[in-house]
Order: sequence, then C-alpha cells, then structure tokens
Amino acid sequence: MPDSPATQEPGRSRARNLLAQEVAETRQRARLGGWFYGVAAALAFGVTGFAPPYRLSGLLVVGTLVMLAVVRVALPVAAAPDEREARRYLRRLWAVILATAAAWGAFSAWSQAALPQPAPLIALLFSGAFGMAIAHTLCMRRLPSAFAIAAVMAPTLAVLWREVAFGVGATWLVYMAYMLLVMGRSHREYWTRLELEEELRQQRDAFATQSRVDGLTGLPNRREFSESLEQAMEVAGGGRPLSLLILDIDHFKRINDTYGHLAGDACLLRFASRLREAFPGEGELCARLGGEEFGVVLAVDRAAARVRADAFREALARVPLEFDGIRQVVTASIGCCGFDAGRHSGADALYREADAALYRAKVGGRNRTECAPGD
Repeated sequence: MPDSPATQEPGRSRARNLLAQEVAETRQRARLGGWFYGVAAALAFGVTGFAPPYRLSGLLVVGTLVMLAVVRVALPVAAAPDEREARRYLRRLWAVILATAAAWGAFSAWSQAALPQPAPLIALLFSGAFGMAIAHTLCMRRLPSAFAIAAVMAPTLAVLWREVAFGVGATWLVYMAYMLLVMGRSHREYWTRLELEEELRQQRDAFATQSRVDGLTGLPNRREFSESLEQAMEVAGGGRPLSLLILDIDHFKRINDTYGHLAGDACLLRFASRLREAFPGEGELCARLGGEEFGVVLAVDRAAARVRADAFREALARVPLEFDGIRQVVTASIGCCGFDAGRHSGADALYREADAALYRAKVGGRNRTECAPGD
C-alpha cells in the first residue's frame, strides 16, 4: 500500500532541506575555489615574464579562467529556492566547475610541451593541488566530482606518460586514483554529516513544537496561548478590538468517573475539534489551558465575542459529542472579557477578568456565558 500524503510529507521536507543545504555549501565552496585557477595560470606564465611568444596565450588562458570564476560567483539563485530551481542551479554550477577543470587540464598538458621551465612544474604542482581540492571540497556529487578530477589530471597524465617516462606517468595515475578514493570517502562523510545535521534540526523543531502544543488535543498549550495573547494585546493597543474567552467543560469529572479516563481524553479531543471548527478565522487562537479548560483569543469586540461564544455553546449542547463509542450531551461554561488598554495592563489582568466571568457562569448554573463586569 502506498504511503499517505501525510506520511510522505516529512520525507519530502527532509529531502528539500538536504537539497537546500547542498546548494548553499556547493555555492560557497565553488565561489572561493574558482579564483585560484586564474592565479595559478598567471604564476605559470609569470615566470616566463609574459615574453612575446607567450603573451597572447597567457592573456587568453588567464582571461578564460578568470571569466569562469566570475560566472561561478554571478550564477543567480534565490535565497530559498524551490526544488526545481535548486536542481537547475546545481546543474549550471557543476557545468561551470567542469568547464574550469577541463580548461585547466588542457592548459596544464599544453604547458608541458609549450612553456619553458619552471612553468610546466608550476602547472603540474597546481594540477595536483586542484585535483585534491576537488576531492575534499567539491565532493557533494560523486560523478561530477570524479569527472572534474579526471579533467584536471588526465591530460597531464597523457603527456607525462608519453613525453617524460612511464614511471612518472604511472605515479601520476596512482595519484589520480588516490584522489578518487579520497573523494569517495569525503562524499560519504559529507552526506553523513548533512543527514545528521538535518536529523538534529528536525528533533530540535519537534521539541520546539512539543513545548508549545498540547500533547493530547494538538491545540496550542498554555505557554503558546500566553505569548500569543501578549502579542495580540500589543496589536490591540493600537485601537484594534480584542476579546478573550475562557471555556470549561461542565461536569467533566462525571465523564471520567462514569466512562474512564480514556473516554475523558477522547471527549477532550472531540471538544477541541468542535472548538477549532467554531473559531477558525484569522486572528483567532484556540488553546488548551489545562484539564478541561480552554481559551480562545478573538480579534473582535466584546459584543461580537459574546455572540460567538453563545453560538458555540448552544451548538455544543444541541449536538451530542461522539467519543470512544459514546454519544453524550456535553455543555460548557464560558467567561468573556473584551480588552481595554486602560484597564488591562497585561495578559494576566485580562485573563483574571475572563476567568472571574467563567466562575460566575459556573456558579450561575453552568451552560451559560458571562462577561466581565467592566465590559
């Protein structure tokens, strides 16, 4: 049976995060390394004094390598690219990396026959350095990295094998094979690190979410409710309306005593679901404050909040809750308070008045809504 979308989403999110991290690190490493190819070519030609026989070739080679380095830096990518854009950017960047490696490899091989010493030696030393740098720093994609190493090393290998000595060529071949092995190890270590970092990030996010969400109902918990209420009051201080409802399930202890705590938990779940359905709007927050007590923050004035509270309460009493195989009429008492910047110095003051109104609703017979006296 195929996985459901909900099951697949964490895997897709993980893949997106890993791809975004790969884009960021490949971009950073490629931008830094590209300039050294032009510097190395300039040094190789520099020891010739850029004499007339080599001046045009030197300008062409150095200019080409510097241009490729500029392209590495200039390739555009969004700060948070989607998956399609990220893959397109990586294809383009690797194309530039491979072009740079091929250009250097061709120059290094050409220098062995065309330039006077010590220019060929300089090119040879830099070829080894560039190949090893690719093996260590551009190991994110195994196949492109292997091609880049081969593009840097193989042309010089052919020249050394044919023009210098079999032993020198064989040594260069062993060196190239060693680079490929190093790249393979670096590739494994890179992805192990990336996946570990992503796992730790997901655990951190999960812990952060758990610290703000009620484990039973999935609603925001009291901590999240308090912080959200404070923020809403800051906004309401500018003249926008704000109201707070505190709700308590009537006689909830009877449900636990009669049907058991598992049924009580199921009842809380169904009540939370009805609460979400009744208050789904923008600027509205439903939370479980503890036990059978819930809170709702509404971006409306006290009169509108009272109407919404009564509508929820009456619908709750009219349609029984179904939970754990039980069909039960459940009612709620509600305390309502509108925010007044002159009267409420903080979230605690607003909460106390709404809670006091809830107490009057319970004392007055339950299944009713009471508003704070100041309103």
